[in-house]
Amino acid sequence: MHDTIERSIAISAPLERVWDLVTEPGWWVPADEPVTADRTPGVVVNRESEKYGRFPVQVVDLKPMTYAAFRWSSTYPNADLEPGRTTLIEFTLSPSDDGVTVSVVESGFAALDATDEQKRQGIEGNTDGWRMELDSLRTRAEN
Repeated sequence: MHDTIERSIAISAPLERVWDLVTEPGWWVPADEPVTADRTPGVVVNRESEKYGRFPVQVVDLKPMTYAAFRWSSTYPNADLEPGRTTLIEFTLSPSDDGVTVSVVESGFAALDATDEQKRQGIEGNTDGWRMELDSLRTRAEN
């Protein structure tokens, strides 16, 4: 079973702008109401929508302008963050001639307390999801 999703995208925008967007906890999770973006490591921010439910996102680590890591429980809507229920999302930002390359790695699917089918669905759904979310990030950063 695959344990990791990896994606990258080139964004024609200033590094500072992309960093500000990428470090908003849970920016990839739909929310019906605006969420205060507390970027303090250890803080848990809840993103919630009527359609998808509540997803807590924990800030794990930030290394200014280069790296941001978060934990969330995409396979468990409306559940708190607990061991065996989270994956790790890591963003790496690399300056380029035209702007910034953003790489995302989401890992930890194999360790989830879930059936193989649930794990497979989580990986497939998030693989498609990261493609869409990175495209959305590029649009937001470049406009």
